[in-house]
Amino acid sequence: MKEKNPSGVFQGIHEIKVEERELPILTNDSVILKVEATGICGTDLHIYHEGLVPSGSVLGHEFCGELVEVGEAVENLKVGDRVVVNPMYNGIGLGISAGGFAKQVKVDQALLGKNIHKISDKITSDKGALLEPLTVGLAAINKTHLTSSDNVLVSGCGTIGLVVIAALKSKGIENIIATDISEKRLELAKTLGAKFTFNPTKDGDLKDFIVEHYGEVDALDYSGKVPNLTSVFECTGVSPLFAQCLELLAPDGKMTVLAIYSKETTVNPNLVVYKRLNVQGSLFYTDEDFAEAIALVESGKVDVTPIITHRFPLDELPKAFEVQADSSQSVKVVVNCN
Repeated sequence: MKEKNPSGVFQGIHEIKVEERELPILTNDSVILKVEATGICGTDLHIYHEGLVPSGSVLGHEFCGELVEVGEAVENLKVGDRVVVNPMYNGIGLGISAGGFAKQVKVDQALLGKNIHKISDKITSDKGALLEPLTVGLAAINKTHLTSSDNVLVSGCGTIGLVVIAALKSKGIENIIATDISEKRLELAKTLGAKFTFNPTKDGDLKDFIVEHYGEVDALDYSGKVPNLTSVFECTGVSPLFAQCLELLAPDGKMTVLAIYSKETTVNPNLVVYKRLNVQGSLFYTDEDFAEAIALVESGKVDVTPIITHRFPLDELPKAFEVQADSSQSVKVVVNCN
């Protein structure tokens, strides 16, 4: 009997199913890898809840594995290499080409250092599945250009907020306030490098908390004092918090937005002008960001595996999505595919 390729297929909103598909067929410039582990991403949840990709798409873009076939034209890669995939080149798992919720995945036009990166055995399967989200956080920090004297707020301690905290810590940033409504996530934030944590449901007023720990500076418009908060990473996707972060920043503060929002919000654009704020979005990353993330994990300087709260086999993928969608019980769910 011909071997099949069980794959996690998006059927429609709130419906994902594991189907038996054909194994991928090698071409001259491609590689095929046996998937070890794949993380469920916030983007996967947006697809799960809202659609966004064609029905029949195989999801999963945070994954690592071992090469089992290598095309003749592919350079510097061989069968047996352990690798992590940069999905931005091929749209792997994003509705463009088949992703990592599968036993095997094909990567077309495989280029080392671009859509394929080698990893050593120092990187476990769990760590390999978290390299892509770590790179997302690292890219946001790299484009924000911080120094060790910055006073930082990380708004939201889901996967992206937590990897931002870990990456900030690895770059020598000590003053980090993490805020979330989940005590479990705030404990993880402390583990990964947050100096202070704040729960808005029980800890009072965030502005007062920031002033207590970071102090105040003069407003540029002579209106008085404002919190000495020099940088914010907004990772919640909760629309009103976007406006709140603008209000909390000090003059010349930097706000980097990593979240995706389902609802619009109202902001006062004068805050950006009067405080000379630098507001930027961060989506995707560079090849250099990816290589840096791998180096940080291989060296042991960063380990974000504490954020993994659940692991499921591939045949329980529908249950894995249900658990990931329930933020009260999960932070990061990883699917073991082989």
